[in-house]
Amino acid sequence: DDENISIDYLMQIIQELPDQYRLVFNLYVLDGYSHKEVAETLKITTGTTKSNLARARMILKEKIENYSQIKTKQATK
Repeated sequence: DDENISIDYLMQIIQELPDQYRLVFNLYVLDGYSHKEVAETLKITTGTTKSNLARARMILKEKIENYSQIKTKQATK
C-alpha cells in the first residue's frame, strides 16, 4: 500500500532528528523508559524530556505529512 510509510523511511527520519530529540524519543518510545528514567539517563530534567519528546514528535509528524503529500501528488500524475 503506497499510503503507508515504510519502516526504513521511519527509521531514517528518526535518525535525522537532532541528537537531543532523538535520544529522548528513542529511550521513551522505542525502549519504553519513563520520563524520570530518561531524565536520569541523560542527566536532564523531566520537563526537558517532555519538551524534547514533544518537539521530536512534531518534527516526525511534519516529515510524515510531507512524505504523504509527495506520495499523493506522485500517485495522481
